[in-house]
Amino acid sequence: MRRTSFIILGILSILLIPSLSGAQDKFTDFLRKELHAQMDELKKQEFPPYYMNYRVVDEQYARVVTSFGVLTAKENNRERTLVPQIRIGSPEFDNFKIKQMGTSISRFHGPSYAVLPTDEDGENATRQAIWHEVNNRYKFAIDAYQTARAETTINVAEEDKAPCFSGAPAEKYYEAPLPADRTTVDLDAWEKRLKEISAVFKKHPKILRGDASFRYTVKRIYVLNTEGTEVVQNLTYARIMVQGATKADDGMELPLVLSYFAHTPEGLPSNERIVKDANTMADKLIALRDAPIVDPYTGPAILSGSASGVFFHEIFGHRIEGQRMKSDKDAQTFKKMVGEYVLPAHLQVFSDPTLKNYAAQDMNGYYKYDDQGVKAERVDVVIDGKLNDFLMTRTPLDAHPRSNGHARADIGYDPVSRQSNLVVECSDPKTEEELRQLLVAEIKKQGKDRGYFFKSVTGGFTMTNRRGANAFNVTPLEVYEVYADGRPDKLVRGVDLIGTPLSMFSNIIHAGKVPEIFTGTCGAESGGIPVTATSPTILVQKVEMQRKAKASDLPPILEKP
Repeated sequence: MRRTSFIILGILSILLIPSLSGAQDKFTDFLRKELHAQMDELKKQEFPPYYMNYRVVDEQYARVVTSFGVLTAKENNRERTLVPQIRIGSPEFDNFKIKQMGTSISRFHGPSYAVLPTDEDGENATRQAIWHEVNNRYKFAIDAYQTARAETTINVAEEDKAPCFSGAPAEKYYEAPLPADRTTVDLDAWEKRLKEISAVFKKHPKILRGDASFRYTVKRIYVLNTEGTEVVQNLTYARIMVQGATKADDGMELPLVLSYFAHTPEGLPSNERIVKDANTMADKLIALRDAPIVDPYTGPAILSGSASGVFFHEIFGHRIEGQRMKSDKDAQTFKKMVGEYVLPAHLQVFSDPTLKNYAAQDMNGYYKYDDQGVKAERVDVVIDGKLNDFLMTRTPLDAHPRSNGHARADIGYDPVSRQSNLVVECSDPKTEEELRQLLVAEIKKQGKDRGYFFKSVTGGFTMTNRRGANAFNVTPLEVYEVYADGRPDKLVRGVDLIGTPLSMFSNIIHAGKVPEIFTGTCGAESGGIPVTATSPTILVQKVEMQRKAKASDLPPILEKP
């Protein structure tokens, strides 16, 4: 549903992301009038809504991609989309109960949204697009409400007795449109920079992928509801990704990734630094081809800050997203553990979407108001090792009746509880050298000759429902064997980090001082959203590793040109 315009090399020296004009005040007024007019009309129907909102995302981006020093993509795009939400019934029981039950109804199988004209004079076309989407959503809401009522009469009572929807203050917040110098990108200059970065990989014939990409995204988000909330905010994201990959003689795919994030293009690192990092990454890729494959293992390990950040995001973070626990089909790992130890007493965990910077780095999960128009809050999830709170939306849980501003969604989806900036801190930190000594001591204590150091990972997944194993799988990219007898560390390959959450958390014994940040996009029920996870290095008494799935195809027969 995206429209993309590709720019031919050499036609324009500067590509402008169209700046948003002062007419946005007029657009907010227009949305308000449409919302209340439609609400008044729908209230006359047999199934009158008690609540409606509009969420409009005006997103524009500029992007450049190069591969081995050559331009492969150069584009800009702007799209304005609307997702309405309509609630039928009452806050105690409404059409969104169907999601809590986990019952599927067939009208929508994926994202649904209206594409609105970006021409401020296109009022009639905008009204038509909104009308069409609201009609579809209203019909779907009726189906969902009637199905939920029918299901309730034949199913056993659910454990959670909290209502379907909670109250929230009516918020009024407006940010002026960004000036032109915040929305202008010289893509020719970025093309030159990225060609220099990706050209690093040309000198290595065995490297099969050597890409560098830049993307600058500007979002202007409107959230208006029938309770009086009107929130208009701007968010900007600038990112450089460097991706390299090779293939071992046995067919194993071996990727590595570099990622740099800032709120503005000017905040990104210099080319000198990135080229240096890319050269180091290229050397590691070549070394990985000859690295030995690791056998399945259980025992002590160290996870770097970036690796443990992903570890906490995947294994811990998804289990503190409160709305998921509303369903009896969810494993609800921590739902009844508030006040109990879930981590060592020296660890603190909080989620803070208002955190724009941390440890001198910009945070990708920053926002002031969530996608339900609720003011964002810091949530102290774990205090001194004890579980304290969950990430909440306007879908309450027993003993957690209010939102703390963690409703998030991609275009086309209804917001649910999602992470933002997840931060792990330690009140009794160890130095990197102390952690290494403690690792060696733990290796010897367990009667082993080696442990492992996970330096970088690319992500992973976790299962949180009751129907399958409540487990996780994190994908390491750069792993080293650490020997108890003092031999140099050895680069290895071919492992996945696996386990179950409660067991894994019980094996954390120490953490370091220096935080590292992992920036990414998290995909879940409400689509892909920007997130950041930051953590110090952690020492784990026991991890479990399994062999990575083996590729069936061999490396290319012909030499790379």
